Amino acid sequence: MPVCDSCGARVDDAHIRQRIERLELATRFRPIHISVLLVDAAPPARFEDYFYRATNDRSERSPASREYFDALVKCTGAAPGSETTEEAALAEFQRHGFFLIGAVECALENHGDPAKAIERAAPGLLRRVNVSYKPKSVAFLSPLTEALIPIFQANGWGARLILDDGKAFCDLVSTGPLARAIGQTGER
Repeated sequence: MPVCDSCGARVDDAHIRQRIERLELATRFRPIHISVLLVDAAPPARFEDYFYRATNDRSERSPASREYFDALVKCTGAAPGSETTEEAALAEFQRHGFFLIGAVECALENHGDPAKAIERAAPGLLRRVNVSYKPKSVAFLSPLTEALIPIFQANGWGARLILDDGKAFCDLVSTGPLARAIGQTGER
C-alpha cells in the first residue's frame, strides 16, 4: 500500500483518488490572488460534505456541512438560499479572494490522533502557504489548528493572522465572528 504524502498513512488507491478529486474541486475555485487563506484541520470524512463540492441539492450535505458552508459564504456578505446556487456562492467566495484548505489534505478518520497529524503536516503547510498560496492574511478555523498559530507567528505571519481573541475561530455558525473579523481587516 502506498503512503499518502499528505496524512502520512498507508492508504489504498481510493484514498489517493478522493484526495486528488478534492484538490481538483478546490483548484476550480482558487483565486489568483488569495486575500484570506482559511485553514481548517482537514476536509470532512464524507465526500458529499466537502466545501468545494457544489451541489444543486443541498440535502446531499449533512446539516452540519450546510451550516459550515453557509457560515463561510457569509464572509462574502451573502448567503446561499433559494436564489443563489452553491456554485454561484463558491464563485463569489473566489471573487472575494477567499480560499479554504485543510492543514491535512485528507479526512482525519482512521489516521490516529488528529492533533499529531496536523503537527506532522505543519512544516509542509507552512511551505505551501509561503511558496504556493501567498495570501495576504491567514485565519484558522478549528481548535485543532490552534497549535499552528505559534508556528505561523514564529515564521513572520503574526501581523497577518486573523484570530478570534488570539485563538482559532471555533464557532463559525452561531455568531458569525469570522465574517465580522474579515470585514474589520478590510479584506473584502
